[in-house]
Amino acid sequence: MTDRETSPRDMEPCKPYSGARVGLPPPRHPDQGLAPSGTTTSNEERAVTLRHPRYPDDSNILLVLPALDPIPDPAGVLAEGNSLGLGLHHDTARVACAIIANCRWDGYISESSVDGAPPFTTDPDHLLPGRNYYFHVPSDTGDGEEGTAYPIVPSFAHFRFPHNKLPPTWTVSGLSFPPSDDNPPRKFSFENTVLTRDGSCRLTASTIGVEIAHFIPRAEDAWFAANQMFQYSSRPEAVITNKTNNPRNAMLMGSQLHSVYDQRQFVVVPKWGAWLIHVLSGRHDEELASVYHNVPPKPLSDLAVEYIFSRFAWTVLAQTSFLEAGLPRLVVVRGKDGLPTAREVSGQDCRTMFTFTPSLPRSKSRSQSPKKRARDDTAEDEEEDYGRVRDDDPEWDTRGRPRKR
Repeated sequence: MTDRETSPRDMEPCKPYSGARVGLPPPRHPDQGLAPSGTTTSNEERAVTLRHPRYPDDSNILLVLPALDPIPDPAGVLAEGNSLGLGLHHDTARVACAIIANCRWDGYISESSVDGAPPFTTDPDHLLPGRNYYFHVPSDTGDGEEGTAYPIVPSFAHFRFPHNKLPPTWTVSGLSFPPSDDNPPRKFSFENTVLTRDGSCRLTASTIGVEIAHFIPRAEDAWFAANQMFQYSSRPEAVITNKTNNPRNAMLMGSQLHSVYDQRQFVVVPKWGAWLIHVLSGRHDEELASVYHNVPPKPLSDLAVEYIFSRFAWTVLAQTSFLEAGLPRLVVVRGKDGLPTAREVSGQDCRTMFTFTPSLPRSKSRSQSPKKRARDDTAEDEEEDYGRVRDDDPEWDTRGRPRKR
């Protein structure tokens, strides 16, 4: 019998491999979703509109936020037409409006636009079950006569960080972050510190495709410097260049969630005395909300609350369309002396002077390596400088992910 080369015709047909596993189902939370059983209507979406009380209802919307928080007892407290049994966390909405109103933590939410209208609730963890509310700011010497429109912050560039004056719900003792238990890496740098400290995505615990997600984005380095945010760093003296590259201003996050995070679709905020993911986009039955909304992150350590709050402000101030109505507005802008100044701006100027970036620039693919350049001698000598990692460092892509050599 002569040996001959086996042709495809001589081969036995392929048999299914007995070790094959069942395909994965779509991502789903163990509690099966946000809406109470039996209340869901197909494609129904619920949102809460938050308005400025000193302007007409056809041009006074500060924010529109999805209502994704399940109301504990739908039979007892549902607003008319709220068949889903979903509301919006009161203090998340109130603080978001207060940020737009130049950090007026004394502001409150009411169902009426009338001067002196009572607050809907004083409980920070109550839920807003209705569709329309007004954010009031008490009159004072800064706002002039009663009935005068309070000024709003037009963009994050003009937002002045409230040092030592965060909202009360952001400063409760249970929200502080413990120091990291891990020993610092041998090569003491921004990326190594975050990787060693977190180890995996802080939202899912996955180790696949993790990236370093900044709270205050690297694109806001100038704002970071102008507001002296370096003081919340673990090593303020080391913040020289790339100021936002500080371990307390970052955590590990899976690449897909990082992309959505940079599109301002969710934040991490205090709710019911704990850090929870709060989704700002989409319906309750869509994956982002149904899987992640109100879910606590994995254990966090050695972060700065001030940086997380800044991320909330950065997200909220890009979501308001208040200046796009084409009407004159009273706005708070940063003056040449760095101090906030209130002034009236025409509708046209509101549209042209203050622009909003819908999301951060996406990173280049691995095949599009940034142009290499020689590293600074100073950077090489200062191994412990958090700022030594450059945005165009050939070893790291523009999203903080290590490149393969």
